[in-house]
Amino acid sequence: MNKGEIKKGRVYWLAAILIALAVLLSGCKENNSKETTGTNKNQPSVAKEFIPTEYDSTVTVNVEEKTIAGTLKVKSTNNTGKDQDKIYFHVYPNQFREDVDLLGGFWRQIIDENSEPGSMEVTEVQVDGTKGNFEIKDTVLEIPLDKWKMGQTIDLELKFSMKVPKNNGRFTYDENAIWLGNWIPIQAVYDERGWVTDPYHSIGDPFYSQVGKYSVNVTVPSNYKVASTGKEEDGVKEQDGYMTYTTTIDNVRDFAMVIMDENYQKLSEQVGETTVNTWYLASDSQEAAKKNHEAGIKALSYFSKVYGPYPYPEYDIVRTGMFTAMEFPGLIYLPKNILESNETEIGSVVHETAHQWWYGMVGNDEVKEPWLDEAMANYSSTRFMLEEFPENGAGQLELRKVMTQGTEVHERGGLFIGSSVDKFKNIGTYSQLVYQKGALMLENLEKVIGKEKMDQLLQKYFNEYQYKIATGSDFSSVFSEDLGPEAKEYFENWLSGKETEFKQ
Repeated sequence: MNKGEIKKGRVYWLAAILIALAVLLSGCKENNSKETTGTNKNQPSVAKEFIPTEYDSTVTVNVEEKTIAGTLKVKSTNNTGKDQDKIYFHVYPNQFREDVDLLGGFWRQIIDENSEPGSMEVTEVQVDGTKGNFEIKDTVLEIPLDKWKMGQTIDLELKFSMKVPKNNGRFTYDENAIWLGNWIPIQAVYDERGWVTDPYHSIGDPFYSQVGKYSVNVTVPSNYKVASTGKEEDGVKEQDGYMTYTTTIDNVRDFAMVIMDENYQKLSEQVGETTVNTWYLASDSQEAAKKNHEAGIKALSYFSKVYGPYPYPEYDIVRTGMFTAMEFPGLIYLPKNILESNETEIGSVVHETAHQWWYGMVGNDEVKEPWLDEAMANYSSTRFMLEEFPENGAGQLELRKVMTQGTEVHERGGLFIGSSVDKFKNIGTYSQLVYQKGALMLENLEKVIGKEKMDQLLQKYFNEYQYKIATGSDFSSVFSEDLGPEAKEYFENWLSGKETEFKQ
């Protein structure tokens, strides 16, 4: 997600001042934060061979009622390294059910007086063809198993229905579109802590997932269009004026989808083997849409060259009504204000494109170590801007200079670049430390070792952890293997509130 949206000239300083004031004035507490949980703690590490979970979903969308009904078939192999008697899934839509208190903390940016609740209801679960038991608690679905042996594959089937909530977040709608982020149930990660079933925090992107194989069949009214994580096949006409679109894609951490009415238009261009689409409303600024489309194309090409090739057949940049930009595999949201005016900024589309590498292809625990994708995306986007759009890049550096002043106040209180999302009580502090100071940590290292060496090491990191989950320790090890133990010490110091220089 991108929090630092920047404009040209004097607006750079206005943005910096406003954000700095927000940091000073922000003191809101998050009332819905829960302690990170996991079951089967202190168990052996997961098996070395990882077999991705397969998700096959068939859904029908009622655009008038804002409801979704369908089934999800899951083929899952026990990669945990031990026998299991349960399996867990995240059902994030239930964060917005009617009885949840979303009045405190950063929820006020997502929930307002016009918001309406929504949720997912699972009506039946089958395990290997037999009706099974299940329990949903908050945003976690637990399915008991007789005995799931290490390396064994099971087939699950979930029948479900959803009421899409109305708010300003990742999973909602407006008068022209329904955007579905984090909507499909995904299997929880099993790591050294056991099954990781973190709650849906309001600050940051509280998601943690392995790559999987997805096949989605979605039926919508024939006058609606679909953009998704994958590349849709040509629609098949159904009865009563409906169309069904099918998408199949491998090695992605989630599957997002936007269902758009006839008011949406599209810009398309081929970049290597990837089709880049930018979706916007006819009432939006065509100039702004074109600027963001071109920036997205250039960023995708740049990061493919600098870090590693983009492997997916399609990349969709979609205008939504979310309050900020947001990344998903193969698809990003841009907030409406970015495309409504010709005096637009391109920082968001570049930042979210960088996330296709840092979070998308190279995964991390976004709850425990959010810096590992956010600081990396911020650093990478500024590098791109300085080379391709120097004025914008200079503005990002000025913003970073302002935003990283006074961070010692938070660090004395126990908040650092390396803190988990549940430690932060307001978005201002989170942005200062994780986004801005985290990027500064990387930029200062680059000044010492040079761009060429920095790119070489990030390429190595990308190649080693593509389609896997990396940790902060993995990241620093890639650098210390080449630069020596001083690199590990450098990262440890910065992540814990010390600003040491790297000396070779």
